[in-house]
Order: sequence, then structure tokens, then C-alpha cells
Amino acid sequence: MSVELVVAGISGVVALAGVALSGRATRKQALLSAELTQGSARRARSEQRQDVMSRYRDPLLWAAFDLQSRLENIAVREVGFLTTHYACGSPHTREYARRNTLFVLAEYLGWVEIIRLRVRFLDLGDREDNRRIVALLFEVGKVLSSDRYADARFSLFRGEQRAIGELMVADGGESCIGYAEFCRRLDTDSAFAAWFDRPSDDIEESARTAPAGRLVDLRNSLLELIQFLDPDGVRFPADQRHQVPGHRLSPDRADGADRR
Repeated sequence: MSVELVVAGISGVVALAGVALSGRATRKQALLSAELTQGSARRARSEQRQDVMSRYRDPLLWAAFDLQSRLENIAVREVGFLTTHYACGSPHTREYARRNTLFVLAEYLGWVEIIRLRVRFLDLGDREDNRRIVALLFEVGKVLSSDRYADARFSLFRGEQRAIGELMVADGGESCIGYAEFCRRLDTDSAFAAWFDRPSDDIEESARTAPAGRLVDLRNSLLELIQFLDPDGVRFPADQRHQVPGHRLSPDRADGADRR
């Protein structure tokens, strides 16, 4: 066998081995690239989830606290907010009590709607804290929508909750309208104001009679949400979070449905 043939054979074997090794390296590189891409995507989703919750946690926390504080003043204190400022107040304080009570309810629903719109496009995964916040928001909405209570004051169907929340959203879904804008729309936008006609009637009735038992349960549900959002009491001290026993439901309504 000539030297030329031997050299040619060896060169062919080397070339084939090089092709095989190159193909294997290319496959490994492709797998590594895919793993890195998937890992980056997972990290991006995780960071996006964290960004959403960190961005909107504090506004939701403040809105929940403002609403529960008003509910405490209406339904828990011996002399309630509506009795003092609506039933026995001047025309100015009556109007403030009505409008501001409507506002703190609407603002809370607005931030719930913003979070709902943001997180529905995200993969929340199986993390327990994600499931917990969804459950807590659902529970607050359930108290508002339930027909288990002896009267229908301060009840809102879930669709009504969503509608009021949508009306409050501003800046492309980044925030809620403020109190001044809320009052302006009540005065100038009849379609906007119509969504608050029934809650306004509930405020007037509650200023003349005992507050609705629903409000105590609603406050307790909000306090659970606040505890989850601020577990260490950094923003709101623990002594401002005392729950009170829930209102006893009417026996014939105890098995009532969650109104949609």
C-alpha cells in the first residue's frame, strides 16, 4: 500500500472524527443555549411577578387599610362615623362622609382590578404566597357579594365590584384616580355617578339605623389581607389590627349563596 493511500485514509478518518465531534459539540451547544434561554425566561417571569407585587403591594395595602379604618369607625366604635358626621353633622360634613366613604370603597376595588389585570397574564406558579393573596382578595369580594346577611346593605355583585374598579383605574392601569377627581366625576358624569347610587342609599340608611353586620366581616377580611401584605407591622402597627367577632347571620340566610 502506497504512502499516499495511507495518508489519505488517515486524513479521512481524522476528518470524519472531526465532523462527529463538531456535530456533538454543536448539539451540546444547542442544548446549553436552550437551557440558558429557558432559565433566563424563568428568571424574567419570576422578576416580573416580583415587580408586579412590589409595585402594587403598597397601594393595595394603603387602600385596604383606609377602607378597614372607615369600616371600624362605622361599625365597631360605640359612636360611629356616620352617626357623628352624617346623621348629626352639618351639610358639609354629611357630604364629606358620603363621598369619602364611597371613595375608600371604590379605591380599594380599583387597586384590586389593577392587580387582577396585571397578574392574569403572568405565570404565578405554585407558590403558596401567590395562592394566598388570590384567596384573600376573593374572600373580601365574597363578603361584599354574599346574600347570607340579614339585609342587603353594602352588598355588591362581583360584576359591580369589577365595574367600580374599572371606573377607578387611571394612567393606563398604573394607578387609581384621586379623591378630587372622584368627586368631580360624581358631579359631572351621570354614568359614573349612577354606579354609586345604591351604596349612597346604604350610607344614608346606616347613618339612621344600626350598621350592617356585613361591615364587620368585611373589615375582618381586610385585616387578614393587611396582615399578609405587612406581616411585620412595618407600615401599620399590630395594635391597629384588632379583629372583632363577626356579625351573627340570620338563621334563614346562613346557607345563602355567593352572589355573582
